[in-house]
Parts: sequence; structure tokens; C-alpha cells
Amino acid sequence: MTFRVALTFDAEHPDRPHHVGGTERVLDLLDAESIGATFFLQGRWVEAYPELARDVAKRGHLVGNHSFYHARMPLLSPSGLATDIRAAERAIVAATGVDPRPWFRCPFGAGTDDPRVRAGIERLGYREIHWDVDGADWRPSMRGRGMARKMTRDAVARGDGAILLLHPWTMATGLGLAPLIDGLRDAGATFVRMDALG
Repeated sequence: MTFRVALTFDAEHPDRPHHVGGTERVLDLLDAESIGATFFLQGRWVEAYPELARDVAKRGHLVGNHSFYHARMPLLSPSGLATDIRAAERAIVAATGVDPRPWFRCPFGAGTDDPRVRAGIERLGYREIHWDVDGADWRPSMRGRGMARKMTRDAVARGDGAILLLHPWTMATGLGLAPLIDGLRDAGATFVRMDALG
């Protein structure tokens, strides 16, 4: 069985114990494995690490918008939502030279099923990209190999076009990304960016 998998990473300020230098290590591993991924960049993170954001784009990864403040989108007014998304867009374009449209991911997935939020996102030229497989890598208790096994199993069960959610700053992703890639390849997965899924 052959199936496509999209590795997606939410690059944002960590709010839990984190893997220092995690984003750099993820980028190096993806290079070594010749894998193109999709990175949803938080605007404030981009302003703090513009060279790293630029490196994501230079290495050939697809760049999306992950809001500016990483707020839960349903809590924002329509004008607040637009202001937040546009601020992130400006930061991403300034740092990377890449327009992140139409790729957008709601922080925490909050707003994915909210018609008002989705309509506001779409008015700005974006599509909300949720995920099919969440490794819960942000949990301090999650271990790398356990995350890799769970995500591989869930991606195989989901089948072609599975979208996987990871965070480059987490300890679990730092330790589990290599075995995840190996496990998925052994199961027949090929890796694609979001723009290859349509």
C-alpha cells in the first residue's frame, strides 16, 4: 500500500518545556531525508527569529500563516481576527519574501468548525488547514518513540492524504521525528507538502 502523508509543523513560541534548537534540528533532518514539509509560522515567532523563518522558506518548505498572537480565533471580533492574520502575513512576507496565502492554521485548532471564523479567514484569501493525526507532542509526558508509533498507526488508518500535526520545539518531536519518518516509510508513505494534496 502506498499513500501520501503531509508533515506539518506549527512554528510558534513554546509554552512548555522545549527542545532548544528544535526547529534547526527538524530542518536539518528533513534536508537529510529529502522531505518537503509545510510550516505554519506564528507572526510573533517570525519577528523574533526572522533568519530562521527565512531558512524554512529557503529550504523549500511550504509556508503558511499561524496567526500573529496565537490566540484562539473564536475569541476575536471580525476586525480583530483580520488584524491578527494580516499582521502575521506582513511579518512572514517581510522575513521570508513568501506570501503564506492560502495556507492558514487556527491556533489550537480553535475555530476550525466555526462558520464565522472560517468565513473571516476565507475573506482574507486563506483556507483553514486542520490535521488528521495529532501526536500530542506538546504534552510533557509524551515520549518520542511512543509518539512515532502512535502517529504511524493513526496515519496508516487514515490513509492517503493524512495531514500530521507536529511542533518543532517539543521534546517528543526532537526525539521522535526520525523514527516517525522511518515508520511511515516502512508502511508505504511518501511525503508531500500541502500544496500537493490540493
